[in-house]
Amino acid sequence: MLRTLVAGALRSVCRVQPAYALQHTQRACFGHLFAASAPAQRKPNLLPASSLTSTPMLLQAPVPAAVPARSVTKFSLIKGKRKSVKAVLKRFKRLDWGAWIRTHSGRQKKLFKKSAELRRRLRQHVFTNATQSWLLDKMVTSYWRRPKYYIDDPYAPYHKRDEYFATKSKTFKV
Repeated sequence: MLRTLVAGALRSVCRVQPAYALQHTQRACFGHLFAASAPAQRKPNLLPASSLTSTPMLLQAPVPAAVPARSVTKFSLIKGKRKSVKAVLKRFKRLDWGAWIRTHSGRQKKLFKKSAELRRRLRQHVFTNATQSWLLDKMVTSYWRRPKYYIDDPYAPYHKRDEYFATKSKTFKV
């Protein structure tokens, strides 16, 4: 029983909850206060008692359809370690110099409608900007930030960026 209590407490602490969920739960808890703060000079209500206890439809906040959330697990329930977001690992690839690349979204949809030039452009990859790279680095563990070495890696020419000083590889003088 103690394990389920601890697991439930950790589960509520570990997940980053979106801001709208907090507002929605506050409105659900304190909705009767909003209804009671109406002016005192009212006509008598002839509705059944069951409709008086529920919160009015006007006071319920609409829940947004899709709110982006970084689903980072701060502490896992088993070992207490931070976890990587699997969606990042599926959609992005990290290069050795710190940039992340991805493919265009919708690159394989409705190709019969697209021109040859657009199809060629959709086959290419896109770099993320500095802010997105910083965010993606926080969403994965240090294992995925380290360079990986694969046999016949198609991204091998892109792992080096020697034209800039900050990402230039060191040259050894003999």
